[in-house]
Amino acid sequence: MKPELSLPCNDRPWSGFSFLVNFVFVISFPAVRFLRQCSDRNVGSPSPDAGSRVDDEDALCLARGAAGDERAWQQLFDTWKKPLLAFFYRSIGSMAEAEDLTLEVFVRLHRAADRYERRAAFSTFLFHIARNLLLNELRRRRRKPAQVVPPEAFDYVAAPEGDNSRRLSELEESFQLALVQLPEAQRSLLLLVHQQDLDHRTVAATLGITENAVRVQLHRARQHLKALMHSSP
Repeated sequence: MKPELSLPCNDRPWSGFSFLVNFVFVISFPAVRFLRQCSDRNVGSPSPDAGSRVDDEDALCLARGAAGDERAWQQLFDTWKKPLLAFFYRSIGSMAEAEDLTLEVFVRLHRAADRYERRAAFSTFLFHIARNLLLNELRRRRRKPAQVVPPEAFDYVAAPEGDNSRRLSELEESFQLALVQLPEAQRSLLLLVHQQDLDHRTVAATLGITENAVRVQLHRARQHLKALMHSSP
């Protein structure tokens, strides 16, 4: 059964909003996809213009929401709830805590809406909030063991059976355990680029580094993750 989430009743306009978590969608950064991308030399940063139209639409929604339009808040909620859940789950390995952090992002977005300036992309603004929450959570809990997801939960797998299912399960377990062992900066960088498909300019602004640093650190993060996977039992 898919869990139903609701935002706190004392945080308008989110009170009464709820959503069903589609586990297939949330685990949207499977091990085989990452390894395939790392082996493809043509995979690079998306064009900064690719997400500009979406960012403009989201920024307009945020402005309407700040002016009291609850339908705009609902649109933002529907657009970003699953990407945020995916980001938090792959960062901390706990679906329950990923749900809590996702809800808190929307609460904080509401509170900060009138401070948003269009000089920054909406996705930069949103993931800056998300990453600050993540850092606070990691400081609080010092990480917990990852929850391993069966391979049939992934959208690209058609209920594998036998040896193939076992191999995918082992690969996924190795991948998630390696991912949560990465330094937070490397893990967030990988997730923002490969999972969220953000361009290097947006990632740089979110993490507070240069675009050149994104390229250099991304290569190191990929190599570090693959080394951790290879060294796992």
